[in-house]
Amino acid sequence: MAARVDSSVLLRTLEKADHPLGVAELLRASGLHGGQRIEVKRAMRALVREGRVERAGERFSPAGRRPATKDGHRPGPGARGRKVLEGTLTVHRDGFGFVDVGAEEDIFVPPHEARRALDGDRVKVEVVSARGRTEGRIVGVVDRHREALVGTYVERGAHEALVRPNDPSMPAPVRVPRTQLARDGDVVTVRLGVGADLLPPGGLVGEVTGSLGRPGDPSQDVLATVFSQGFSEAFPPEVMDEADRVPLHVPPSELQEGGRRDLRGLSLVTIDGVDARDFDDAVYAEDLPGGATRLWVAIADVSHYVRPGSALDVEAFRRGTSVYLPDRVLPMLPERLSNGICSLRPDEDRLCLVAEMAFDREGRRTSTELYPAVMRSAARCTYDEVQRVLDGDSVPNRDRFRPLFERLRRLGRTLRKVREQRGAIDFDLPETRPELDDQGSPVRIVRRERKESHRIVEDCMLAANEAVAAYFQERALPSVYRFHGEPDPDKLAAFAELARAHGFAVPGKGEPTSRELNLFMRGLVGHPGQRALNQLLLRSMMQAVYSPDQVGHYGLGAEEYLHFTSPIRRYPDLLVHRLLRAEWERGKRRPERELEREMEELRRMAEHSSERERAAMKCEREVNALYACLLMEDRVGEEFAATASSLTDFGFFVELDSEHVEGLVRADDLGPGHQLQIGALVWPNGRRVQVGQALTVRLASVNVQRRQMDFDVVAFAGERPSRRRGGAERLEVSKAEQEPLPRGQGPRPGKQRAGREGRPGDGRGGARPGRDRSQDRRGDRAQRNAGARPGGEDVRRDTRRPERTGSRPGPGQPTPPVQRRGARDREELPGREPTTKPGSGELAASSHPGFDRLRALAEHERPSGKHQPGRGPRTRQRPGRGSGDRHDGPRQGGARGGRQKRGRR
Repeated sequence: MAARVDSSVLLRTLEKADHPLGVAELLRASGLHGGQRIEVKRAMRALVREGRVERAGERFSPAGRRPATKDGHRPGPGARGRKVLEGTLTVHRDGFGFVDVGAEEDIFVPPHEARRALDGDRVKVEVVSARGRTEGRIVGVVDRHREALVGTYVERGAHEALVRPNDPSMPAPVRVPRTQLARDGDVVTVRLGVGADLLPPGGLVGEVTGSLGRPGDPSQDVLATVFSQGFSEAFPPEVMDEADRVPLHVPPSELQEGGRRDLRGLSLVTIDGVDARDFDDAVYAEDLPGGATRLWVAIADVSHYVRPGSALDVEAFRRGTSVYLPDRVLPMLPERLSNGICSLRPDEDRLCLVAEMAFDREGRRTSTELYPAVMRSAARCTYDEVQRVLDGDSVPNRDRFRPLFERLRRLGRTLRKVREQRGAIDFDLPETRPELDDQGSPVRIVRRERKESHRIVEDCMLAANEAVAAYFQERALPSVYRFHGEPDPDKLAAFAELARAHGFAVPGKGEPTSRELNLFMRGLVGHPGQRALNQLLLRSMMQAVYSPDQVGHYGLGAEEYLHFTSPIRRYPDLLVHRLLRAEWERGKRRPERELEREMEELRRMAEHSSERERAAMKCEREVNALYACLLMEDRVGEEFAATASSLTDFGFFVELDSEHVEGLVRADDLGPGHQLQIGALVWPNGRRVQVGQALTVRLASVNVQRRQMDFDVVAFAGERPSRRRGGAERLEVSKAEQEPLPRGQGPRPGKQRAGREGRPGDGRGGARPGRDRSQDRRGDRAQRNAGARPGGEDVRRDTRRPERTGSRPGPGQPTPPVQRRGARDREELPGREPTTKPGSGELAASSHPGFDRLRALAEHERPSGKHQPGRGPRTRQRPGRGSGDRHDGPRQGGARGGRQKRGRR
C-alpha cells in the first residue's frame, strides 16, 4: 500500500508554482514517486471539495489564484486594465461576500475569494468579468479587522489541534498547536497569526491564549461578539507599559503649566449613574444680573496624557470608542487612565479643559471662553440623588447643592426651549437593558425612566459641544465635526403617508421642517403607535457621522456641532482636545497647504471613528439580543400580552408588554394571501394587523444562536381563538373586519402562491401543519452554544424566518435578530438613540415607492441568500450611505461592573 500523502505538502507545492499543475507535475515537484499517484488524486479531490484548491480540467491551483498569462506569470493587481478598488469586506454565512467600496453598488465576491480575507477586513479588490457578470477578486488586505476569536478546541493527533469558531462568518477551522491551556471540547480564545497578508489556502492559523471553560456560559457568546466587531478586552503589553508610567496623581509642577487656570475653589460636581467609574465631565452654574446664567463645563484633559503617536494613542484610535455591555465595559483607554488620573474623582486635583459660557434669560449664548484648568470635584452625584433633591426630598450630603441643581434645571429648560424653537427633534424613545444575576444570567429586561436629572446634564453637554464647534468655525480651523444631514424628501413623503394611514396628518407640504416634525411627534404622546411611528421617522433620517466638513446637525437644529465632552470614551473628542491645545500653543495662522494636509488626515480619522462607532453599536445590540433570548428560552409555550410593534411583508413583530422583548409572528400562520399595505397587513378574509394593535401571543421557539424568537397568535384584543389547525391559531374575524380588500389588492383568484422556499406550489407555504413545538425547545446550554460546524449546516437553523437584508428578505431565509434599543449619545438629541430595529422591513410597502428606500436605509446587513448563477449581476445595490446612529440621542445607562454613562455627551 502506498504511503499516505500529506495534503499540506501538495498545497505548498501549488503555492510555489507559477501556473496550474497536473498530477504528474505535482508528483515531481513534491518529491513523490509514481506509486503515490492514486493517493495524490484522492488528496486533490478532497482539497477541491474543501474549497482550498480549484480545478480546471486536469490541472489544479490554489483557491483564489488569478490565471497565469502565456509567459507563465500571474498578473498583478490592475493587470490588463482591470480596476483595483479598496473597501470593507462583509462575509455572508453562506460563504460569499461583498466589498463596500463607497459606491452605489457593492462588489460581489465568490466564496473561494471571500476565504482570502476575514469578515470586516479592509481589502483591495480587483474588478473582473466572470461569465458575463461583474465580480471581485481580493488581491490584498489593507487593514485587518480582528485579531482574535472564540471557538471550540478540538485535539487532532499528538501535536495538532483545531478550533471551530463560534462566528459563522469566519473561515474554519483554525489550526493551532496543542496546548496545556485547554481540554478537548473547551471554549477557548485564539490569537490569529495572519498579520495583514491574504489568508493562506491552508486556512487560518493561530494560538490558543486561554480557556473559557466548557460550553454553556453566556459570557463566551458575548466575547465572541466582541471579537467579531474588532474589539478586544486586553490591551497590548506596550500599551499597558505606557499606561503604568502615567502618574496616579497630578504632580504640583503640572498644575500651573500651560497657562492653566485654578478652578479648585469652584464647586464643580459630576453627575453620573450609580455604577459609573470614569467621570469625564463636571458642571457648575451661577446666576448673573438680569436673569442671565454663567455655565462651566469642565472636561477631563485626556490629551495631556495620551500623546499623538504613542502606544496609548494608537490603541485608542484602533478601538475608537468604549463599548458598554450588560456584563462588562470595554474601555478605549486602560483603567489606570479611564478610572484613574483622567477621571474627575471628588476631592482630587485633576487637569481639565473648560468651556465657560454665558447665556441671557432667553437662553441665547452671549459669550464663550475655552481654556485649560485644574479643578477639584466637590461631589460625585448620581442621577437619582439629583432627582430626589429636585423633587424636594432631603438627601444626605446633597442638600447643600440644591441651589446649584435648581439653577441647572432652570438653565436646562431654557436651553431646551431654544432648541425646540430652532427645530431640534425630540426622539423620546424608551431605553431598555438586561439585568444580570451574580452568575451573569439575565433575570429581567427593564425599561429605564428618563428623568429631569438626565436632561439637565444633556443640556449642559449640548451647550458645550455647540460652543466649541462655533469656536473652530469662527476661526476657520480644521476640526472633526458631528454631521447630521437633512432627510431625503422621498423618505419623508413615505413616512407621512404611513402616518396618515394611522390617522395622523404630518404638517408641511411634502417636506416638513424639523420644527414641524417635532410638533408632530409631541402630538403622538399616549398613542398606541407612538413608539413605532417615532422609530419610523427616525429611520427616515440620515445617519450622523464624523466629518472634517462643518455642515450642521439637522436633528439638533444646530449650525455647528461636534463632540468635545467625552474624551475618555470617544476618540473624536480626544482629537478635538488636541486641536484646541495645538491652536493655543501656536497662536498664529498656519499656511493653507498645511491646513489642507491636516484636513485630509482628519478625514481619514473621522471615517475610521464613524466605522468604530457603528461596530460598537452593533456589538451592544447583538449582546442585548443574546440576553433577551437567554431570558426567554425556558418560557417556550407560555402566553403573553403583546403589542404589534412593526410590520413586514413576511409577518409582523410583537413586543411583550411586560418582558420588553420582541419577536416575529409569521404572516402565513394567520392564513395565506396576505399583503403589506401602508400601515397594515391585510388578508383576503378581512383580517388586518396594524402597528399598536393589542394581542395575546404564545412563545413558539427561541434560537439563541441566531438571536431570534417566534410567536404564535393566541387572540387579538376583542377576539376569541378558534380551534387550532395546521400548527397555527386560526382566529375568528369580527364582522367589522370582514370588509373586502380594495380592487386590485390581494392575490388574484386561482393564483398559485409561492412556497416558503420560493418555488411555486411546493406545498410548503402557509401554516406549518402539525409542527411539533417541542423541537424548538432548547436543550442544555452546552448543546445550544455548540453552533454550526464550519462548512456544515446548523442543526438549530430555523428556515421559517426570512433573512435580515439590505432590501427584502429572500425566501427561506431567517429574519433579523431580536434587538433591544439602547442609546449611545445622550447629548445629541434629548431623546433616545436610533438603532436598527428588528423587522425594519415595515418601512417598505409595494404600494409606495418611498418605502423600499426607507427599508433599505434601516438595514445594514449583507444581501440575503446565495447568488444564483444566471440570475442577475453579482453586485449589491447600496441602499444608502452613512454610518453609526441615524440620529444622535442620549444614553443614560451603564454596565454592570462599569459605569452608567452610556451614550452621554
